[in-house]
Amino acid sequence: MFPPNGFARRLLRWAETLDRPLPWRGESDPYCVWLSEVLLQQTRAEQAAPYYLRFLDRYPTVHDLAEAPLDEVLKLWEGLGYYNRARNLHRAAQEVSTTHRGGFPRSLEGLRALPGVGAYTAAAIASFAFRLPHPVVDGNVIRVIARLAGLTEPVDQAAARNFLEQAATKLMGRADPAEYNQAIMDFGAVHCTPKQPKCGECPFRQDCVALATGLVDRIPAKKARAALQDRHFLFLVPRRGKRTWLVQRGDDDVWRRLYTFPFVEYPDGFPEDIAEAAIRQVEAWAGEAPKVRPAVHGPFRQLLSHRRIHAHFAEVDWPRGGRVPEHWIAAEMLNFTTFALPRIVRNYLEERSPFL
Repeated sequence: MFPPNGFARRLLRWAETLDRPLPWRGESDPYCVWLSEVLLQQTRAEQAAPYYLRFLDRYPTVHDLAEAPLDEVLKLWEGLGYYNRARNLHRAAQEVSTTHRGGFPRSLEGLRALPGVGAYTAAAIASFAFRLPHPVVDGNVIRVIARLAGLTEPVDQAAARNFLEQAATKLMGRADPAEYNQAIMDFGAVHCTPKQPKCGECPFRQDCVALATGLVDRIPAKKARAALQDRHFLFLVPRRGKRTWLVQRGDDDVWRRLYTFPFVEYPDGFPEDIAEAAIRQVEAWAGEAPKVRPAVHGPFRQLLSHRRIHAHFAEVDWPRGGRVPEHWIAAEMLNFTTFALPRIVRNYLEERSPFL
């Protein structure tokens, strides 16, 4: 039977036994709710929690965040990935600060008009901050509902998504929106987990179609993902004494507005002699070749949403008389506290820090 009788009541009873302290739990300030929900997109709660506290410490109000330089916001975000969230966070703060004079819209439509706020985030802000009766439908909630209903269709298709949204409304019923939404997200996060869910002690085991039909491990289903695109980057680490140089990425490719070492991309894969390729590239940029053969480190890898990045880093003693491209940005070796770096660059620096 779907929806199960008394689902919200039983769920809230289960939530009373949960010990999962999170810094935003019970928060109703719309700025804090919004900040936590943006951080939680694509990020586990335990990883997001320290970032949430750091952001509130640095930017206590939406006006503080709006007035901050974007590079500073990106630096504070460093390590979370999916940096477009940080850019939208900054843009939305500016819109709330100026257009809405610091007050968040109190309707789904108004919230969804903010940069980076989709249906789920808008429902979360509306329910937690304003107690409006809108159910959240995030990955945890989708998994719970899909298993309860035995939904075998891919959940990222339109028909299944429509069913899930209608089912979420029915399941919530007249329960307190904030308490219910927090409870069902917690249930999916710690109980009805993607792998090894606690079916034996589940309060809904008698109602779960996926458990009854042996399909728990196959639900929720998704459409096949597109093949990953492999990209190959050779980063040159130019050194002159304690100085190095970085470049800032543009807005039209991976790592938007982040800083990396100067690089060359090889669409067809790395050349056989990477050090020799680095020498040729230094000569092209500087006008003369380095006197010492570069030390090459790698491969380093990073998985992005639709791309698999492969990277080598060539440490180069920059020729004393060599020119430096105008768009390069000077930095002190191993002192990148003001620059937001992609994870793959940070991983290289962490591995090489005793030797650079």
